[in-house]
Amino acid sequence: MNRQIGQYRVLSELGTGGMGVVYRAVDVLLEREVAIKRLRSEYAASPSVLERFRKEAQLQAKLNHPNIAQLYTLVQDGDSLCIVMEFVDGTVLRNFMPMPWQSALPVVLQVLEALDYAHRRGVLHRDIKPENIVIDREGTVKVMDFGIAHALGAARLTRERVVIGTLEYMPPERILNRQMDQRSDVYSVGTLLFEMLCGRLPFVADSEYELLRAQVETESPPVHQFVSGVPEFVAAAIRQALEKDPGNRYPSCGDMATVLRECSLLEGWRLQSVAEALALQPQPGGGAAGAGPEQVEFWCRRIDGLIQSGNFDTAERTADTALNQFPASAELALRREKARQRPERRVSGSTDLASPNEALSEKEQLLRQTLLRLVASEASGDLEQAMGTLHAAMERYPDRTAYRIAEAYLKGKMAGGGSGEGK
Repeated sequence: MNRQIGQYRVLSELGTGGMGVVYRAVDVLLEREVAIKRLRSEYAASPSVLERFRKEAQLQAKLNHPNIAQLYTLVQDGDSLCIVMEFVDGTVLRNFMPMPWQSALPVVLQVLEALDYAHRRGVLHRDIKPENIVIDREGTVKVMDFGIAHALGAARLTRERVVIGTLEYMPPERILNRQMDQRSDVYSVGTLLFEMLCGRLPFVADSEYELLRAQVETESPPVHQFVSGVPEFVAAAIRQALEKDPGNRYPSCGDMATVLRECSLLEGWRLQSVAEALALQPQPGGGAAGAGPEQVEFWCRRIDGLIQSGNFDTAERTADTALNQFPASAELALRREKARQRPERRVSGSTDLASPNEALSEKEQLLRQTLLRLVASEASGDLEQAMGTLHAAMERYPDRTAYRIAEAYLKGKMAGGGSGEGK
């Protein structure tokens, strides 16, 4: 591939995402590799999509954390807009799964820390899944694609009731079209950790409708049903993260990370660095608990100096970087909390749920929205409304198997005595 986008020379195509194509490129001025996310040409003519694309970039630009892929700039390429971001030379998490719990915990701790950082700045991810997490050659976990995230309380940009995110990791409140907050990402992390350990998702179904119903109505199966040897504190953390009611989950990703870290220490489990846990590279003096005390002391002194000089943001990022190497260090965790004590700008308000999913065809969008409304109507007891919604969709696309499955289920439930609010 031989083409130029601004000051960037494209080297190869990395893949295609929901918003467009991602390229590997090199910045010819700074001589560094970058990733370029280019908006699909069929969407470039839409002012609302372009506005969302710019909003996406503005949100990402606020995030500066060692476990979040960094955004550099925006560039125009003909009629399309491109995001230039950090190129992460690594492997998606999916390629390491399943894995023993001793390897999974260091990885998920970095994911939780990245999300907690973003949440405290008013940004949700809303599409946590193995494909959006990359582990580089040094063992640093990078959470990718905050492009579908919106600031808490951000203005509505697009039409209502358009689902976004991956169904298998979607929290019940999203399916029921209710408010989302940081606990929604907690649910997705619980699903992720379950899959990392068990090699399968908590809920498996033959149709999207059955999958959505299970996520709303069915309790998650215990981890021990599929894999042995997982400590109870890990299984309990997954159970709490997967609670149907957000109020019963961890209040934040930071709280979940703290519980996992402290329980590991209390029970005498040695938390390794990701590089050590996944055998990515030799770990001389390594990142395990009790190892490398001189390195931990060096990091502590450096963080203390930054705090004393009022450099709180840098102190927090430095502590995050150090905790990636020494995840069990109580000293480093304490200093990070000190760095967080400065006045924090918090964003309040409800999450905007109206988000486009331009990667889906009109037919697939209708299918998803119909299934979401069916589950929501059924959950409220309004079976007649659910059936009406279903038949309206079936008139347009009568060949969809998912619709026929849902129709048979609803007819059976109504015949068995279920009654809607409208009866």
